[in-house]
Amino acid sequence: MRKFKTIMSIALGIILMIPIMLVACNENSTTSSPPFFPVLKEPQSIGLEALAVGRLSLKDNCLRLTPLFLFGEGELLIWPYGYTLKIDGKEIRVVDNNGLVVASVGDKIKVGGGEIPLEMVEKNIGESLPDNCPGPYWSVSSIVEE
Repeated sequence: MRKFKTIMSIALGIILMIPIMLVACNENSTTSSPPFFPVLKEPQSIGLEALAVGRLSLKDNCLRLTPLFLFGEGELLIWPYGYTLKIDGKEIRVVDNNGLVVASVGDKIKVGGGEIPLEMVEKNIGESLPDNCPGPYWSVSSIVEE
């Protein structure tokens, strides 16, 4: 009976820790500097057309598309030419080239585009990526409306 109580106590402890661990793993990092926001330096006439679904997350000061139900870092998003960030207090929003907010950190989003290699990312944005923003890299061609 004592062994059963010990096993049950351990199991209960593990079950109670899962929500805490999930929140800790999904916390959005915040720093005093603005998030790294890679944008294509020129408009693209042809875009990749795959579809990715996830949550727009701020991890290590980089905007990423993180999986909805699985653990993982997700993809670093490379935004279309003309897109910008709007930071209002703790609210971080992505604004398209028409001035419309298309996503906010924490939103579930669908993005058209495709995965591209590091060399292509750096060539298309015209700068090197910081060490804290590793791949994989997703070149966003569009935000898909629900």
